[in-house]
Parts: sequence; C-alpha cells; structure tokens
Amino acid sequence: MKYKYLADWATSQTEKLVFKEVKKFEDQIAIIFKKTKKFLQINLASEDSFCFFTENKELPFESAKMYSNFNIHLASSHLQKIEISDSDRIVFFHFEKVDIYGQKVRYRLIIELISHYQNVILERDVIIDCKKKISFAENRHRQILPNLEYAQPNSIYKNEKEKINFPVAINAQNKLVENAEITPNFKCMNLLFEELYYNHILQNKVIKIKSQKIAVIQKQIKKKSRKITKLEAELLIAKDEEKWKQLAELLKANFSKIKRGATSILLKNYYESAFPKIEIVLFADKNAQQNIDYYFKKYRKARDGKVKIAQQIQVTQNEIIELERDVFDVEESDISSLRSSDSKIVKKQKKNYKKIWISEDWEIFIGRTSSENDLLTTKLAKPHDWWFHTRIFRGTHIILRNYKKQDLPENLKLICCKLAAYFSKAKKSSNVPVDFTQIRYVRKPKGSPAGYVIYQNQKTIYVDPISMREAVKIIDNFKR
Repeated sequence: MKYKYLADWATSQTEKLVFKEVKKFEDQIAIIFKKTKKFLQINLASEDSFCFFTENKELPFESAKMYSNFNIHLASSHLQKIEISDSDRIVFFHFEKVDIYGQKVRYRLIIELISHYQNVILERDVIIDCKKKISFAENRHRQILPNLEYAQPNSIYKNEKEKINFPVAINAQNKLVENAEITPNFKCMNLLFEELYYNHILQNKVIKIKSQKIAVIQKQIKKKSRKITKLEAELLIAKDEEKWKQLAELLKANFSKIKRGATSILLKNYYESAFPKIEIVLFADKNAQQNIDYYFKKYRKARDGKVKIAQQIQVTQNEIIELERDVFDVEESDISSLRSSDSKIVKKQKKNYKKIWISEDWEIFIGRTSSENDLLTTKLAKPHDWWFHTRIFRGTHIILRNYKKQDLPENLKLICCKLAAYFSKAKKSSNVPVDFTQIRYVRKPKGSPAGYVIYQNQKTIYVDPISMREAVKIIDNFKR
C-alpha cells in the first residue's frame, strides 16, 4: 500500500479504545477492544498490506497462542495515539496502562506493512515479542528478537507525502484511483480500506479458492465417469454369459463326439429353432471333460462378473452424486470453510437437498444433483407446490412448498426464479429466462434420465441470479 494512504489513515484515527485481545485468521489479525463492536483489522497479505477499523464479522477470527504475550502485556491498556514512520510503511500504536504498583507502563505495537516483510512487534523499551523473529542469519542488517531494541529497517523506500486527491475509488484491478468518478468512492481512507478488503480482496480470494476446489472435484468426476464407461463396456462382454453356458451344454450333450486333439467340433445348435450347425472351438491339449469345464468356467465368471460390475457401476454413480453435492457445497460455502491450505472441504455438510424455511406456509427446496431433482419433483412436491427451472439452460429444480395451498406471492416468486437462475449454467449471466408452474403440470416421462421432466401451463420471467445466502437475507428482511 502506498505510504500516503497509510499516513492519511494513521493521522485521522483519534478514538480512545481499551485493548482486549489479539485474534487471527490466516493472514489477517484482529485487535479486539472492550465495550465496542469495532476492532482493528490488520491485513498482512503479501501483495498489499494495510489496516483499518471495522465491525465486519465475516472472518472467523480465533485466539492464537503465538499472540499470548501480546494479550498478557496489553491487557486493559488504553490506545493513546497512532503514528506512522517518516521513512517507511510502519504504523505505531501507543498503548498505556497503570500496573499493580500504580506506575504508568507504555507499550508500542509496531505494525510493519512493508511488502513481503510484514511483521507485528510488541515493544516496551525493548522488544517483548513479535510475529516473525529475525536473526542475522535471515537479515544481516537488523535483528527482530525479544530483549533487543527495535530498529527500523534501512530501506531505500521513497515516501509519497503529496496530498491525496479525494474522492478515492477502487478500479477493476483493485488499484486506488484518485479524483474518482466511478462509484462507490470515498473521502475517508478507513472506509476505503474496509471496502477494498471485504468487497475486493476477500471476494477474489474466495472465488479463487472455490475455483481451485471445484476444479479438483470436477477432475474426480471426470475420472469416475471414464471408469463407468469402461465398466459398462465390460458389462456388455459379461452379458455373454448365456452364450458360454449354451456352448458348455452343447458339448456336454455331445460328450462322446469330442475327440482328444481336436481343435473344433461342428454340432447342431438346439437353442435355435432351425437347429443350425455351430462350430465350437476346442483345445487340443484338453480332454472332453476339460473342454466342457472350460466353457462352464467362462459362464460362471461372466455371470458373477456381471453382478460385480453392475455393483461397481452403482457405487461409482453414487460417488459421482456425492462429488456433485460437494461442488454445490463449495459454491455455497463462505470463507470460514474455505481455508486455502485445505485440499478438501473443511466441514462436510449433510448430504441432502438444501432448504430455506420461510414460514409455516412456505418453504423452498433446492436440488443439488439430478437424483435430488427427481426426488424433490416426483416424490416430495405436492400438486399445489410451485416448480421453477431455467428455460434453455441446464439447472437445478427449485420447489416452493405451498403448505396452505395459497396463491403465489410476488416476492417469493421472484426469489425462487432468481435462485433457479443462480443454480444453473447461466449463474454468471443477467436477465435469465426462468419458467415456473405448479407441480400438477410437471411430469416425468417413463424411462427418461434422472432430472428430466416435461411441463406445461408455465409462465416465464427474466431475472438476475442471486445466491442462496443473498436469498436468505432478503427473506429475513421482509419477515421483519
């Protein structure tokens, strides 16, 4: 972050706050204060570091042992002032408290917001503790270790002390633009930093993590789909079990005609009406019984293999359904369950369709897979319930349960249509066509694949997609 923006932020903060504790989440640190919802968030991401005050509870900050010394020494201390170094992007938070002897004790919490060299240091005359401990082995110019005096880095960084031309906004590349005509724009750096982190940096991070996780799951789905194709080909071969049984029975019926050393035998095929001749391959090194046993063995192997292959196909299909549900869960996950260090979803959610309870009169059900769509539409839904699906685009089935058989409210109609648009191939589009009708007009043709239905008496409206989380917020608002 440019020096002038950090300097403007540091010099504009005047609130007197009482320290409570330090918490962390990944590369974010939260300084929690007593008797206020506001906390100091320090963004230590390597690409762009800054800090700001916020009340946003989106990140699941947790206590960390590495900051226990910070908590012990700063407990109940008062934030007196905030300063910034004249030479680099280093912010000093001055804390003060009275010890058990009635003496004033002063601390400095030093936040080094230098790209790729971020650090958090607690100092009282000498360094008490720090996030990163640096010895001469890592840096031959200075050490950051307990019981040593703090020394600022001898950097060649040039501070930009010129005036900021407000308003400032954030462009598509997450860069700050002055004299901004785009919206939203800000005349306060704290509000801008908060907007930059939560609506740009964090959102992009979530999108990236979700894309990575979904790519891994989709790769597994493709692998299992190829396995099913292979198994289905094996199943076709295994279905020749009757052929091997018939050959074995024909040889058994003509036992006396089988001569040792023969490579084939021509027999009447009693399994066909015209009794045509059939040539059966024999093994010259086998006697009559061994040749018969060979074909019976092939029959049993094909018969047993057919059952096992069918079971494997079913198991693999179920695994694909589970993976498709995982894709759905990832898309609906928030940052707390999308830790970038994990290769799997941190918390496996219950394997079932999604529900949004509205009231005793209404409830929304969302299928996540073709089989769940079938279950919702053909088993769970009742004739007076409402069914929503995107026109043209593939997508999930949205069911609005109508427990009291009432008319369809306009607000719920819009929400369900927007959800249907979101859970479809058109989720990143706008003005998406969505069909809706009552379940009584939806039916599944016999023998059709999972998730396929036909319907009539539908109406179509064009909507912009919204996520399940956004839908819940809207519903909560109009329930108040």
